[in-house]
Amino acid sequence: MQKRKFLLFMISCSLLILADNPPEFGPRVSKGVVENNEIDEASGLVASFKNIGVLWTHNDSGNDNKIFALDTIGKNLGEFTLNNIENRDWEDIAIGPGPDAEKSYLYIGDIGDNEAQYTIKYIYRFEEPTISVGQTPANETINNVEKISFYYPDDPRDAETLMIDPATKDLYIVGKRDSKIRLYRLQYPQSTSINILAEKVTEFTLPNDPEEEKPFNYITAGDISIDGTEIILKSYRNIYYWKKDSEKSIAETLLQNIPEILPFVNSIDETQSEAVCWKPYDDFGYYTLSEEKVNYNGITLDFPANLYYYKRTSIINSVKKNFLQNKFILEQNYPNPFNPTTEIKYQIPAIRGNDNANVQLTIYDIIGREVVTLINQQQKPGKYAVKFDGSNYTSGIYYYRLTVGNFMESKKMLLLK
Repeated sequence: MQKRKFLLFMISCSLLILADNPPEFGPRVSKGVVENNEIDEASGLVASFKNIGVLWTHNDSGNDNKIFALDTIGKNLGEFTLNNIENRDWEDIAIGPGPDAEKSYLYIGDIGDNEAQYTIKYIYRFEEPTISVGQTPANETINNVEKISFYYPDDPRDAETLMIDPATKDLYIVGKRDSKIRLYRLQYPQSTSINILAEKVTEFTLPNDPEEEKPFNYITAGDISIDGTEIILKSYRNIYYWKKDSEKSIAETLLQNIPEILPFVNSIDETQSEAVCWKPYDDFGYYTLSEEKVNYNGITLDFPANLYYYKRTSIINSVKKNFLQNKFILEQNYPNPFNPTTEIKYQIPAIRGNDNANVQLTIYDIIGREVVTLINQQQKPGKYAVKFDGSNYTSGIYYYRLTVGNFMESKKMLLLK
């Protein structure tokens, strides 16, 4: 019977892989007005997986050297000042792995250059702060900021898109003002002591992108999904989507694959929108963030900044759904009540591509004393099942707790003899 179930499971996975069609997304939904009025010219957006329900953004050139945290309905969670760092022209933010495999990092791209006058560009890297939804808004300073300095192999140029490949930790910069879109790479590990020569890895064009319609089709934002399999790039008018195969690089995907055009409402408050990001868990949709001040036909219009969301409505492909579903799950033990053994199942998501995570599964008695640690080791993303034998313990209520990084969840079980 077990073999039959396993065979049916494998067949269903195969069917899902064969049916891995382009994803479908629902209509735009307004999640809320951005509460923090300091966020008036948002030029980048990322969704945290370390801090579930938290988004990070920043303002455009000439503003304060701050990043802002907000929740998924626009509520203010705080602001963080980057000590001794200038906001010359911050244009995008990325989130992903870095030097320490156990940490999540934020990357700020000081890559804007409207007049193409700056030879050296900067990317600022620092550990993602810990923050939680519903907390009192923070006001903190980030001191340990690394500076990655780089220059292009061709002339100085303007860019508004910074992305990180979670599998390789390579950084990608997408040019803005060229007839063919230029993609540059800073290969990991990126030096913080010398100026790096960026590698021009490809040039590509977009569908429905006539030269006479620029600047409306300039690329202003982008993001790579947490598992590295999906890429989105945003222009002033469209959002483009690429599905990345495991055998292709980011550059090969953008050059060789024809992108899908995803839903995007080009409303007046988003005519200058420069922020898009994937949601790295649940339905894997995407967010956009509008600006408060919009220059329309030479007139500056004021709007409240809005957070928008496009929910994925199609079936999530087999890799995401069955193996790397980006959500922690701690299941209720079975059987419960039990005597003397029970099974505890849990799931570890792909927090940083395919990196291992330190996992602890511990049993406690009713007054909180540790009884036994069942798991304390590095584990890959996936689903796990652990048996607990209560033969040597008295009847009563026990708790089991799963801890993975900043994630922690507990459940209650009953041993009856």
